[in-house]
Amino acid sequence: MQAVDAASQRPESAWQPAFVRRFLAIWLPGLLVLGAVIWAFYAVQAKSALALLKAAEREAIQLSVQASQSESADVRSDLLYLSDQYTLLDDMTRAESDVHAGLAARYSAFATRKKVYDRLRLLDLRGREAVRVDWNDGSPLGVARERLRDASGSADFHAMLALERDEIYVSRLDLDGGQATPARPLKPTLRLATPVYDRQGNRRGIIVLDYLVELFLDRLRNIRESDRQPRSIRLLSADGYTLPDQEKPDGPDPMGQRETESRLGERDPQAWQRIGSGAAEGQFVTGQGLYTYAWIDPLSPPGAAPADADTRRALLLAYKPAAAVDAIGGTLKQRLWLVFGVLALLFTFAAWAITFYSMRRRMAEENVRASEARFRALLESAPDAIVIADPKGRIELANAQAEKYFGYTRDELLHQSIEILVPESLRDRHVSHRANYAADPYPRPMGAGLELFGRRKDGSEFPIEISLSPLQTPQGMVVTAIIRDISARKQIERQRKDAQTRYRELMDNLPVGVYRKTAGADGRFLEVNPALVSMLEADSAAALLERPLATFRTAEGRPLFGGDERQLDAVVNAEIELLTLKGRPFHGAISARLRREADGRTYYDGIIEDVTARKEIERQLESRTAELEAINRELEAFSYSVSHDLRAPLRAIDGFSRILLTDYTERLDETGRDRLGRIRRAAQHMGTLIDDLLKLSRVTRTELKPEDVDMSALAEDVANDLRRQTPEHEVAFSIAPALHANGDRGLLRIVLDNLLGNAWKFTGGRPDARVSLDVDLRGGQTVYVVSDNGAGFDMAYADKLFGVFQRLHDVKEFPGTGIGLATVQRIVHKHGGRIWAESEVGRGARFYFTLEAEGGA
Repeated sequence: MQAVDAASQRPESAWQPAFVRRFLAIWLPGLLVLGAVIWAFYAVQAKSALALLKAAEREAIQLSVQASQSESADVRSDLLYLSDQYTLLDDMTRAESDVHAGLAARYSAFATRKKVYDRLRLLDLRGREAVRVDWNDGSPLGVARERLRDASGSADFHAMLALERDEIYVSRLDLDGGQATPARPLKPTLRLATPVYDRQGNRRGIIVLDYLVELFLDRLRNIRESDRQPRSIRLLSADGYTLPDQEKPDGPDPMGQRETESRLGERDPQAWQRIGSGAAEGQFVTGQGLYTYAWIDPLSPPGAAPADADTRRALLLAYKPAAAVDAIGGTLKQRLWLVFGVLALLFTFAAWAITFYSMRRRMAEENVRASEARFRALLESAPDAIVIADPKGRIELANAQAEKYFGYTRDELLHQSIEILVPESLRDRHVSHRANYAADPYPRPMGAGLELFGRRKDGSEFPIEISLSPLQTPQGMVVTAIIRDISARKQIERQRKDAQTRYRELMDNLPVGVYRKTAGADGRFLEVNPALVSMLEADSAAALLERPLATFRTAEGRPLFGGDERQLDAVVNAEIELLTLKGRPFHGAISARLRREADGRTYYDGIIEDVTARKEIERQLESRTAELEAINRELEAFSYSVSHDLRAPLRAIDGFSRILLTDYTERLDETGRDRLGRIRRAAQHMGTLIDDLLKLSRVTRTELKPEDVDMSALAEDVANDLRRQTPEHEVAFSIAPALHANGDRGLLRIVLDNLLGNAWKFTGGRPDARVSLDVDLRGGQTVYVVSDNGAGFDMAYADKLFGVFQRLHDVKEFPGTGIGLATVQRIVHKHGGRIWAESEVGRGARFYFTLEAEGGA
């Protein structure tokens, strides 16, 4: 709904963000496409330029290889020519020194003519120089005999000795010219050798030429200059060092000390690795630039295949730095950027124009759609059913709530008479009411003060409220009916009435008086229930409501509802002796709470309970308590009398009987002694009975002192005492560990003394006597169990177990007074628990007891 309103009322500035978004939606993709086309064109052109550069580099390398092979052919021819000179001079008639002198002259002339050899030497078969001519900076000079050197220790010499006729040895590039003390600048050379034979075919020595690589470097310069690519082709030694004249003028001298900066493997390890492990020739690009290379063998003739791994003695390398490679398309890139800028500017204007006119058209369409959708959105979002009908009562429009209320689909409602939504019994009257409204239309509720009902498609009816409003349209007047389903409201009203009825019934049925009154002594009762009317002996509830509160008095004559009650928000169970309206006194307990309404009114809600009967019971309890206190005092006196007055005669009887048995035993016959023994035992038994009765009396009067009691430890103490008293009676005790109880330690000791003592006593005579203390959980309550496998008892007499002086066994068989279990029962009851027993004759007994009330913690 809000979106529709916003679309229909959008000011000129409101659609600017939408304009920008649409413009960007057109402009950005188009600009990206244009940029992609320009970039693709640039990539194709740059790729073509790079391909041309690579082709030019490969061609330069091939020309360099051909130049290398041509130069190699000349040097090979010179070497074979010089080897033949020895054969020509050595005619077997001349001395060897003369032959060597002639060779020196011819070698000098040859070096002067060729100008490409740094040194010409003839070595004998032992490796010593027989003839040597040095270039001497352009003035070839033969070396005197005493300055000739021994070359037998060099690795080259041993390789030369292995040569056959017309075989040629070629060394790797030599950077220092083979000098013992290298000169500066260095002269890189290539050493070539072949064996020399005399006319009889005997090997006489080895001719060695040191070829100056400078000549080959000059030819490479010519190739570079013709291609207008200065310093692009280099000659490297087999281990990757660049020859000195190819380095930058201000760079270090890599051929002198073989500085690391001049070695390709250290400047660009990746490139050197690919060259060393790759084919004899190739081309690749690294991060430092474009490399084109070919391995060469100086002895390979023209047209020979590329050098293999065993014949790689030098490397031709064409190198283009990365900056130079990147700069190939620099000019093209600048031009394409200019073209892109112009096209982007034109496309921007075109995109703006397209966006502007499309947005204007969209705004117009949105306004039209919004004006149509606003009303429908309002209609559909309404919480009530809306039905629009023409003056003839035909339905023109209905919303979703109308479909939901009446059960018809929209298509079933359109163009139907409005009376299909009216109960059948009211349709005829509705037609006349509709005609009257058409004659005088104005906004108003329909059927004010009446209960209206609508009819669903299934025939059921439901309560409704209807508001009517006329609307003038270009097609004529229509009537809008807003229909609200009030079923829930009616249901709530019924529930409220039912609740009020139940509340009234509850109040009327309560046995206590319930009232509501105004605050203050000058007020009146607002509401009373029948119980209060009866309690105050009023003639009726109305009569009670009419009486001022000041007329209600207590038995002492004071006002029942005092003026100071405003200071109290609540009164709880205040017991007062009241007077009824007829003057009869009774005791009442009053509870009331002050209630404050939002409009400032205050009143009390309260109850009055007649507690006269309870007061009488309390009086009787007080009287009974006094009587019990008197009885307890008499019991204490009796206990004192038993403890002191009765014991003295018993002690006298027992003492004198013992004296007679001791001092006059010879004067008494057997019958007399027996009678005196019985007297003594009877007196002692009487004393024991008195002690047990006193214990029972003290247990009844003893005040509990609850604490945490370790029942397991207490039972162990009792068992140890029993073992000490009767060591000859062997009993296996089984006491569960960590049994704890909350109770009076002294009284619980008496319980265990009696229960475990009885178990000990009634297992007498059994060789496998067993007594145990364990615990069980029944219904969430802790139950302690003392069991044995002794004599047991008949459950038919179980109700006599806990009575005073009650015994189920003969005293001669199992001695005792019959008071112990009664004492145990009173202690257990005093703790809020209970005790019971289970047994079978001859199969032992089990005594169960708890120390808390059922359900207690």
